[in-house]
Amino acid sequence: MVKPSPSALKQYLLNAEELGNPLQVQDLAPQATSMAVEIGFGGGEYLAWWASQHPDWTFLGMELPVDCMLRAARVLQQAKVDNVRLIRGDARYLLREIFAPQSLHHVLMQFPMPWPKEKHAKHRVSSPQFAQTLADVLVQDGIFELVTDQDWYAKETAEVFAQHPDFLASEIEVQPHRPFQTRYEQKWLEEGRSIYRLVVRLLRPSHSSRILLPQPMDCFSLSPSLVGADVKKLLGSRFKQGDSVVEVKEVFAAGDGWMLRVLSSDHSFSQLFHLRIRKKKDGRCLLKVDEVPRPYYTQAVRFALKSIHQALQQGEVEVLR
Repeated sequence: MVKPSPSALKQYLLNAEELGNPLQVQDLAPQATSMAVEIGFGGGEYLAWWASQHPDWTFLGMELPVDCMLRAARVLQQAKVDNVRLIRGDARYLLREIFAPQSLHHVLMQFPMPWPKEKHAKHRVSSPQFAQTLADVLVQDGIFELVTDQDWYAKETAEVFAQHPDFLASEIEVQPHRPFQTRYEQKWLEEGRSIYRLVVRLLRPSHSSRILLPQPMDCFSLSPSLVGADVKKLLGSRFKQGDSVVEVKEVFAAGDGWMLRVLSSDHSFSQLFHLRIRKKKDGRCLLKVDEVPRPYYTQAVRFALKSIHQALQQGEVEVLR
């Protein structure tokens, strides 16, 4: 595993609790003229180059794998760029949730996983939901750019944006001239593959609803007589209400109480986090979200707290299969 210096992590990584809601370019760099996002930045080489070309812009990289975050932090530090920050999370949701309306000038996605099976179509950027997200967060005349080695993926994405009344999609470019090529792009070109580029421009911004809750996370009091056997009954329990689904994956003792490893899902936005049950010296017993890893506060996270609190208070756990 790549091990960047602690200073690189401190400089480039943004945690959920550090973010304004919604995030504005002025929150990161008051003097910046524009803000851009690269979704799925991989090793961070292109992001470092892109940021170096526009020192008066602020750049955000969004990625899921931890290794990519660590590698990119090291690459950015070595490139000596200071106008980039990295956010770990699913861009299909976070792009909409953490950025203010009409705050982004350019969103770039290069060589995304195409998800060719139809049951995985919801993961693609070629969806009306993703187009509507961009219609909200992009400024007027803002750009979404897709670069891929899959012709069908480029065509499908172009069709989705062509059907959206607020966008103007360009013709798909084949083997476009690009002043900086990623490692994968260089490799695929050497293998004789074709590269496809689609550029989409927003004509008129429009609103998209959000799922993050603006208020502080809940904290619940529990019975002082709570014992480990009560908590262990939660293992494997599953709760569902509307689009919110919660499952308790692990239960274990932790110092002055217990920890629950919980999976929550808002529709298909999933998060893994810990709930802490802590016995206080004054006899109180508290249930709250643990700080590491701190989840984004959604309806499903709130539902997890309320459901588990209710189950422990009633002494009964309803397991839904």
